[in-house]
Amino acid sequence: MPVPGQNQIPESPYRISPEEFDRVRLRVADSGICWITLNRPERLNAFDWRMLVELRAALWQATFDDSVRVIVITGEGRGFCAGRDITELRAQRALPGNSYRSYVRTNHAVFDDIETVEKPVIAAINGPCAGGGVELAISCDFRIASADAVFTLPEIRIGVIPASGACSRMSRIIGVERLKEMVMTGRKYTAVEAREMSLVSRVVPGDELIAEAESLAADLMTGAPRAVGLAKHVINTCLSTDLHTGREIERLGQSWLAQSDDSWEGLSAFLEKRDPDFHG
Repeated sequence: MPVPGQNQIPESPYRISPEEFDRVRLRVADSGICWITLNRPERLNAFDWRMLVELRAALWQATFDDSVRVIVITGEGRGFCAGRDITELRAQRALPGNSYRSYVRTNHAVFDDIETVEKPVIAAINGPCAGGGVELAISCDFRIASADAVFTLPEIRIGVIPASGACSRMSRIIGVERLKEMVMTGRKYTAVEAREMSLVSRVVPGDELIAEAESLAADLMTGAPRAVGLAKHVINTCLSTDLHTGREIERLGQSWLAQSDDSWEGLSAFLEKRDPDFHG
């Protein structure tokens, strides 16, 4: 039987081990939280090609580590993520259209990994969050912001649009009209405004951000691990299908979970009026 936390991790699609990380930091706490910290504070954690590669490799590591129950993504220094590094962006614009689209798909693949990993992902937004940083945050399941966080999609002011998930993902989070305003004006929004439009769920003082993320993670870890992961997958899948198909997906997920050891343990614990001991 595999030992939790020690199962065989397939080779990373980008062939990077945590020991080689430079642009991100990866730490798995005994609590079951995997902390992924964007680590270019001198650039407000703007991402370049290397950071995208490392971020995907870190996610890959967390995905196959059974000891990881919740993933938290945050930024080093005074900002969460300023989006794409503008100096690298200039070189990308010189690419022919087909090559440029292939490059952008790399962004999409990383954010898709965050959205689809069957573990909860929390964005702990500790400061400015702009462009691709917003798109990174909305690919997470939950978003908590420090009171001094600022949100903006400024792409319109350099003659383009956000193209790594904002236009496609974000309407279901904040609504079409709000999204059009955010994209078409490029204006900045405070953390309180972001909460009012449901872009973030919680706003806390900066010195309480990590504790708040840990508190939410602890709540998420009270459920059976595979049930939590499958709940995320089913909800995400139902968003893009009709109601009849959605209910069929729910039934399929439930039929699998109902046969699991954790399901029997949960029922027994409820009847015996004790806390369940889930093993995933």
